Amino acid sequence: MPEMDIARGRVLRIRGAEYVVSGDSGEISCHLRGKFRLGESPEEVLPVVGDEVEYRIERSHDDRGARGMIMGIMPRRSVFTRNDPSGRMSFKVIGSNLDYVLIVVSTKNPPLKTRLVDRMIVSAEHGGMEPVICLNKIDLMPDRDSMARRMAPYTDMGYRVILSSALEGVGIDELRELLRGKTSMMVGPSGSGKTSIVNALQPELELRTGGVSGKTGKGKHTTSHFELHPLDGGGFIGDSPGVREFGISRIERR
Repeated sequence: MPEMDIARGRVLRIRGAEYVVSGDSGEISCHLRGKFRLGESPEEVLPVVGDEVEYRIERSHDDRGARGMIMGIMPRRSVFTRNDPSGRMSFKVIGSNLDYVLIVVSTKNPPLKTRLVDRMIVSAEHGGMEPVICLNKIDLMPDRDSMARRMAPYTDMGYRVILSSALEGVGIDELRELLRGKTSMMVGPSGSGKTSIVNALQPELELRTGGVSGKTGKGKHTTSHFELHPLDGGGFIGDSPGVREFGISRIERR
């Protein structure tokens, strides 16, 4: 195989057996080389969103154009993991090669749960990323100073906290500047406004948003998978499915 047929790119999204990779010539649909292996543990076998991969360009015999076959994964500089809710594996890698993990929580609907924030902070730092707390929906709180005080323990420890409202556009410019040229993902409970923030940052995406269940008071899932979207100012932002529970993995209790 000529060397020119090997390219390198970043995995943007995964749909079943299809891996969409962004390379020098744009996006290309790839599949995996047979018997693909990355590491010793079963959790590391397959590529994840954010991975830098090498792929072989193949010429399609139909009207789909060029396709690719992923041949290998470059070393990951960071990984964001959680426990595997299915119990099939000890942990699940959600994304890799990220600079920021934007922990999006809301002032109400759904209510703020700081223990969830704490666990996500630990997972982000353990995986080599910087956690940033985004307190969204401040338009629902007339006393915004009280919420700032509630976030004081985090700011006192040196964590960055951004107060935002996707509805009013508050904090969006600050987020846009922070994320410029970086690769970041948003995590948080369903209904906290992650997708609305992505739409505010990049309006032409027009991602589908949901609300909060009137019966349970919990967010409704609208994002079904994690994928990266390019930002006009450079870099990538990824929305991820909402979580109601988040378990820390690969860290001793002590």
